[in-house]
Amino acid sequence: MQVTQNVAELCALLIDELHGELPSRIFAVLLNRGRANLPQLCQYTGMNALQLRNGLAVLLQHNLLYYQVDGSHAIYEANAEFAYNLLRTGKILEMIEVSFGPPAKDVMQSLLVSGQTRVSDLLSAYQEKIDHINKINATTMPLDDDEDSPDVKTNGVNGNSHSTKKSDTLVKSTAQLNSIICRLVEAELIDVVHPKTFQSPQDIIKTVEKEVTDRYFPAGVKGGRGKIEFQEKMAEALRKVRSESKSLKRKLEQNGTAAKRRKLFAGVGASNGTSDGTNGVNGAPEEDLDPALDPKQVIRINYEKCLVDLRNRRLVQFVSETIGEMTSYVYGVLLRLLTKQLPRCRLDPTMDLNPDGEEVDAEHRPVTTDEILDNLRTAVDLSLGFGKPQVKEISSKAAEKITEQPPKAKLFIAEAEVEGDASADESDDGSSSEEPGYDSDFKDQPAPAANGSKVQFADGSDTHWKRMGRPGQLRQHLLLLAESSQHFVRHCGQDQWTVDFEPLMRALREAELDAVIERTSGRQGLRLVRILRANGKLDEKALMNVALMRKAEVQQKMVEMQRAGFVQVQEVPRDNKADVKKSFFLWFCDVDKSYIKLTDNSYKSMVRCLQVLEVLRQKEKDVLMLTRRTDVKGREKDVMRKEYFDRYSRFQENERKLLAQVMRLDDFVALLRDF
Repeated sequence: MQVTQNVAELCALLIDELHGELPSRIFAVLLNRGRANLPQLCQYTGMNALQLRNGLAVLLQHNLLYYQVDGSHAIYEANAEFAYNLLRTGKILEMIEVSFGPPAKDVMQSLLVSGQTRVSDLLSAYQEKIDHINKINATTMPLDDDEDSPDVKTNGVNGNSHSTKKSDTLVKSTAQLNSIICRLVEAELIDVVHPKTFQSPQDIIKTVEKEVTDRYFPAGVKGGRGKIEFQEKMAEALRKVRSESKSLKRKLEQNGTAAKRRKLFAGVGASNGTSDGTNGVNGAPEEDLDPALDPKQVIRINYEKCLVDLRNRRLVQFVSETIGEMTSYVYGVLLRLLTKQLPRCRLDPTMDLNPDGEEVDAEHRPVTTDEILDNLRTAVDLSLGFGKPQVKEISSKAAEKITEQPPKAKLFIAEAEVEGDASADESDDGSSSEEPGYDSDFKDQPAPAANGSKVQFADGSDTHWKRMGRPGQLRQHLLLLAESSQHFVRHCGQDQWTVDFEPLMRALREAELDAVIERTSGRQGLRLVRILRANGKLDEKALMNVALMRKAEVQQKMVEMQRAGFVQVQEVPRDNKADVKKSFFLWFCDVDKSYIKLTDNSYKSMVRCLQVLEVLRQKEKDVLMLTRRTDVKGREKDVMRKEYFDRYSRFQENERKLLAQVMRLDDFVALLRDF
């Protein structure tokens, strides 16, 4: 993550919001000054050693710092990536609640609040909470049973007292907590903390490089072949270091994953007629099927895997907006199956790619239609969400086309065509004359119309769509996804489906960039950018001819977009004198630089939103202090005076708008940088 001034301000504000001013000041100094030890931090911050140790302890507890012991002092370095991920706490908790339930959300929230935690500490904290709740319920239970007690204040309806409402907790026992942690570990949402967790990536690379050189290349790396072998050994050693955080998951897999045991005993329980959460064999709850975790194990949140699930949610939302809700539900199930073993969104070129640029140890296993069907809820009506045209109007061979290889990198929108005649193996529309492969098992199966094509719905006499079974209806949704202009799904084999994430996200990023350019510079500016993207570098005269625009309009738009960072200009001298009057000036569009510029602008906007929110809090400080009182909290409208309540309502509305804007900007940053 590239740390700019806006990133440093944003991370400092986030830490100040969640952990206080002391850790925030230390973190800001480390971002601005770079790596430093304790005496240097004392000099930079003006704090004493005790204050610094307290602040550093908080930052280390939440994995916001790297450190390395050098001699008698530890050198600290800020972890800006984890600091920015604090902004996504709410999204992660919402995702956990939808996928694993409220108890898992409660456990994940405890980990987010407490940082890296020992399993025994987490178990003892929940056990204390459970005992406290049970004690409260035990004292209130006699009051609920004694309806004739004169001390009980009834509500006039059923005789129950408001003061005897039982307290409850989402996690009922430590066995359930152990089961939840096992499930989150199996999903790779929780990692194990190991000694190299607190080392920065640069320090790890230096250490591994020294170890590989001393062990395999004592005489030095020589020649091109030696460099390739050195890179392979480095990548292998780095992957080994990275896999240390998955030691707990491997241990659970060696003992037989709890998910398989739960599925096995769930089938046994169903056959025995049990449906109360027991395994159907000896009446034991499902939590008892999970192995007990090592109490000394230290765990933390795995943000890389959380980003994978957040990307799935973003893609499902996009499909829901462009195609339909039912198709998006099918797409969500497909993404969950495909990304089950996907540890991160983007590959690390240092350890995940070989010298030829190909992925190492790729496990992109396609998903079959039957697997998707097994994971769909039986109550879902798959007949909804796609058009039902006449069967004779559908080309089954075109619909069932199979694309075995992922698409190569290409331009998102081509404004100009290549001059010259088409080759012998290409038709005029750019498609190959060679007959493509198609799914022969379903060659007579019609496909739905998509992408805005005109659909004529069948009349009541055509009963083909009514006779179609559940597998056929599922295929219609998958074919809709495969035939969409964004290519959400690729039909890669006989009844097999996969998702090419890299070209898909590239297309979505460019679509988002085009939307920003259109809002900023209008349709003419977007047209000029697309022309440059399709044709490469062009001078002003050629750009005028292709765009069919006047010189003044082109100059005005190009200067406007250059200031915004969407286009750049390059000077090419005609001779060695480099005379400006005799030089060519070529306009071009650098998409990566545009992404960096937009990302930094988003950071700046988020900083401004948080600063405005802090100003509003200071302005309404007296009202907010009043709402923190125990006799006012939850009853603001009834207790507070009207003028104070109106001020409090306006503040809540402004706070909601500002935080919503920050979340939207984070979605934009995630699409451009992380997904």
